[in-house]
Amino acid sequence: MKGIRILILSREESTCLEMSSYFREKKYSVIWCTDYDQAERLISDEKHRPDLFIFDLDIPSGTEYDVMRFVQSYPEVRTVILSGDDRLKSQLYAYSLEIDDYMVRPVHLALLEAHLEAIIRREIRNDSTSKTVGALTVDYDSNRIYLENEPLILTAKEFALLEYFIRHRGMILSRDKILDSVWGFDYVGGYRSVDTLVKKLRAKLTGKYPYIRTVYGVGYCFDL
Repeated sequence: MKGIRILILSREESTCLEMSSYFREKKYSVIWCTDYDQAERLISDEKHRPDLFIFDLDIPSGTEYDVMRFVQSYPEVRTVILSGDDRLKSQLYAYSLEIDDYMVRPVHLALLEAHLEAIIRREIRNDSTSKTVGALTVDYDSNRIYLENEPLILTAKEFALLEYFIRHRGMILSRDKILDSVWGFDYVGGYRSVDTLVKKLRAKLTGKYPYIRTVYGVGYCFDL
């Protein structure tokens, strides 16, 4: 996602390379390191401070817990732990250090991305009850979207899709990703569901606001 910075910390360089390649392809800004001291320096440096910190580890010990405690000093940095330790006591202790998420490996990168997006959504909604892009305004308190200050009459699924587009402005979104994110991973329908709903949204936005652009062979991109 454009503008979102991720720091990946893992002792395994191959893990860093795999995750950084995945998230850069998704248009995140990514830096990674395998050294705990370097990670702390990056987090403490305002110029390089990440929005999201992915900490990949095996079994937490004193050193790993020290890193988590260090990040507590920077509450604006959201922390996700990936660990091979599935013990309840370890997870509860990690959460007591004010991390945002704890995922037990192995973790599919698409699922990790979904968890990161959930954290970002919470941040957006905590920071503001509304979001304006062009002529559109999303009011999260009322779950309504306004076009030129007039409420759009939307079904629940139309609202979910348009809000998803607005939140991912400028990103090329495949139909598969839209289906997974808006309809859910267990949805059994096909691409026609996405195309039909996009057609309805375009009609409601009218030709004056051609915000939803087709990316042929891939999906859609929402931009002004």
